[in-house]
Parts: sequence; structure tokens; C-alpha cells
Amino acid sequence: MLRPLVSLIALSLFFISSSAFADARGEMLFGQHCVACHQFGGKGGIGLPLTPEKMENVDDLYLIRTIQLGRPGRVMPAFTELNLDDVRSIVDYMRSASNTKSVVFEASHLSGNPDRGEGLYHLHCVTCHAEDGSGAGEGTGVTLSRHRGFMVMPPSITNPGFLASASDPILEFAIKHGREGSGMLGFKDVGLLDEQGVADIVAYIRQMGSDQQVAPPLPEDERPTITIESPYDFDTTVSNVRQSLVGANFRIFPDRYLEQGLLDEFMVNKRQVGIRFCNFNELYGMLAIEPRVGVVLPCRITILEQEDGSVLLVAPNLKVVSRWFNNDNLVRLWAAMNEGLSSIMEEASL
Repeated sequence: MLRPLVSLIALSLFFISSSAFADARGEMLFGQHCVACHQFGGKGGIGLPLTPEKMENVDDLYLIRTIQLGRPGRVMPAFTELNLDDVRSIVDYMRSASNTKSVVFEASHLSGNPDRGEGLYHLHCVTCHAEDGSGAGEGTGVTLSRHRGFMVMPPSITNPGFLASASDPILEFAIKHGREGSGMLGFKDVGLLDEQGVADIVAYIRQMGSDQQVAPPLPEDERPTITIESPYDFDTTVSNVRQSLVGANFRIFPDRYLEQGLLDEFMVNKRQVGIRFCNFNELYGMLAIEPRVGVVLPCRITILEQEDGSVLLVAPNLKVVSRWFNNDNLVRLWAAMNEGLSSIMEEASL
């Protein structure tokens, strides 16, 4: 009797430790790839909040495809460097953090008429989602320079990444029951649409999406990061960046390794470091213009040593990032800062 009992205990401990490892891996990957936009706990910032209300209305396949495909032409990139196991680990972590489970939808395809759906879409949906389904409105949150028409900017429901991720039942559920916290009505719940009307709108959305042209690749100056390859080794590059920052009158804070806080301190790659710096006068000016800047403070240059020994300097492209906030004053300020940041990186790599 003792041996089976010992085996059962060992097996139980194996599954517990395996589950804990999987959760830790998902949290690590979420920290590396998602937290910059969605924050830990899914509070949101640049990216949408990953609230339990949102997570309860989608299945795991939607989340997996969203991570894999992204939203072409929008802020959300396609994480093509992640394999399927990595993506599943992230989704498992998101489920655990939000205390939700994957939804099980019955139908896989709806039989709708897009011609009828077009009229219903223009009657019920166009005000928020726009004529082409790209989403109307100026954006979200606090601003001192533009009027906000929406608490949450309506999503682009014809984006190819969205339509490839969202099944017909997910679209049907959203139209029927709305989106809690977003202001979207449940059109069947309030008696404005019947089952067939919902199916017709879904068919029209699919048709609009098939008519959308694929956005061309972003030019270098429109990418959200500035990346420069250094001609020096890692230690020399770090030293050069520090000297350039001091010469530009920035105060330098203690370095932070890219994986710090995500892995055990003995496992952290110390050849991937973020050099943090600040000019407090400029910082206070930015926060006065746009309080949400605290989510993505631009005062960091990340230095990465790659497997082949080459060294990259990476920093946010402030000309692009500033536009995410829909604040004209911030756009002007960060356009000027972007020139200074680019000069520092170029000086350090000369």
C-alpha cells in the first residue's frame, strides 16, 4: 500500500509543479511582450484593458489568433516570433489573472444576408464603427487638446487581424449582448434586432472586411521603435550611451535588466539592459499636457547583445508613440524630443 501512495503523492506534486512552472512561464512571456501596452493585471494603457468582462466573452482561439496575427495597421503587432506553446502559455496566464475560462460557442457559421445587413448596419452601427467599420471617434481618455466622443474607441471590426481571430459566434454574441463597460448596446437584448438581423449584420461585416485592402508595410520612420546597430561591443555601447546622456543634461537612474522581476535574479540575461534617464523639467511638462504619459515614459534606451555578438540600441519612436494619445500638444513636444533621442543613439554608435 505504501508504494502506490508514494507514487500518487509524487504524481500530484509533479502536476502541481508543472502547473506552477507553466503559470510562471506565461507571466514571464506576458511581461516581455504584452505588459508595455496592457500593463500587468491587464489594466490597459496604450492597449485595451483586459478586463474579466472582455475575457468572458471570447474563447481561447480568439486570444491565440489575436496574439499571432495582431491588428495590421494598428498598434497591436503580430507576434510571429512566438511559437504556439508560447502563445498558449500567455493565454493561460491571462485566464488565470482574470479568473475566467474560455467560452464555448455552439454554432461556427451564421447564415446571414449581407445585402440586408448593410441597411441594418447603417441604421444601428455606423455611428460608432464608421462607414467602413474602422471605428469612429478621436480616441480615449484625458486630453487638453481634443474633444473625446467615446470613453473607449470603437474597434476596427473590419481589420483583417480581427476578422481572422473572431468567429461568427463571437461577433453574434457582441451584437446581441453588447460589451459591458464600453457603451455598446446589446441590440437583441433591447429588442432592436432579431436573430436573423444579427446574422445579416455579421455577414455584412465579413463582406466589408473582404473588400478591405491590406495595409502596406510601415516605412522605417513610422515604426514604433528606433533601432540602431552599434559598431561597438556591449560594454562599450553602454558606456557611450551613458556619456551621451550626461552630455545632454539628463539624469541617469540605476539600470534595469530587461528580464528583471520576471525571472530569478541568477537567470536574468545581463546583456540586455535598459538605461533609464530623465530631465525633470521636461517630464513635468509632459505630465501636465497628458497625464497618461506615465504609462509609457519615453526615458529609456534599451541595449541588447544578440546571440551573434552584435549589439542593438532600441528606443521608442516618439513621433509615432505620441500619436497614440490623440493629443496635438504632446505630438509637437515629442517630435522635438525624438530628434534629441535619435542624436544620442547616433552619437553613442559613431
